[in-house]
Amino acid sequence: VSLLARRKASANSSPCASTISRTSQSGWLYFSDSLSLWLVRELAQAHGLEFAEAFLRANNETPPISIQLNPLRASEEALLSALRSAGVEIEHGELPGSLRLSGAGRVTELPGFRDGWFYVQDEAARLAAELSGAEPGMTVLDACAAPGGKSFAAGIKMGGRGHIISCDSAARKLRLIDEGARRLGLTLIETRQMDARRPDEELMGAAHVVIADAPCSGLGVIRKKPEIRYKNLGDIEALPKLQLDILDGLAPCVRPGGTLIYSTCTVRRQENEDVAAGFLSRHGEFRALDMRTLWPHIQKTDGFFICRMIKST
Repeated sequence: VSLLARRKASANSSPCASTISRTSQSGWLYFSDSLSLWLVRELAQAHGLEFAEAFLRANNETPPISIQLNPLRASEEALLSALRSAGVEIEHGELPGSLRLSGAGRVTELPGFRDGWFYVQDEAARLAAELSGAEPGMTVLDACAAPGGKSFAAGIKMGGRGHIISCDSAARKLRLIDEGARRLGLTLIETRQMDARRPDEELMGAAHVVIADAPCSGLGVIRKKPEIRYKNLGDIEALPKLQLDILDGLAPCVRPGGTLIYSTCTVRRQENEDVAAGFLSRHGEFRALDMRTLWPHIQKTDGFFICRMIKST
């Protein structure tokens, strides 16, 4: 998307307008591609015109395929050799074992996939599991788990030892987690259908780590799902309440001294920092140790938010 400053432009209130009534030193902001007007306004007002331009431009680029090594099944050297032999261009990510692929074709046909040498996951999503502090022998509750990436990342981080309860409110999505866990050799993962707002009674105080990757507007993954850019604001206004309800429901599942990870694949403050702040104001037993937003034009990952909270002992 090209954002050009113009001194004169008329504002259009249609959902996908070509102008926006946002002023700067150089005049009115104009954007050439079709985008939801409210989204461009929100980005420009929150972060400035140059930042908004860089973010929108990054979301018009084709992203690489991000994969994560499964060291329980293969070495990085073996995976790199196999992928290069298949003609795949490889760039190393920031996390150990994280690779960005170009010219890969169908991922399921790449060498090593069927043998569980790797799984597909953006580096930002893996970071949420890395920051959780999950260790071998722990109990982890991944409360909004489908399609399973964070459960897989946590299971590998735990060396395959411990217990991960991977839940989703839609029973049909659990099959994806089960299939992925079998392929990766992660026998510590148990799946179950559950509404994260109302966890099973047996989970109260049971988890060393709770991961809440809540439903969100998805505005951090526009480059992978272009249709998201046309979302209406009215369709997502109820999300912060749902996200807060999920955190409220999961809070009792965290053991004293345990960790609660709240994450989303959106970049909206209303769904991220504001929800985390609202939760912390209602739950004095938790404090935030880390809160960060990742951006495609800065970290070269999906747009993503992570908040790591610790429950007092």
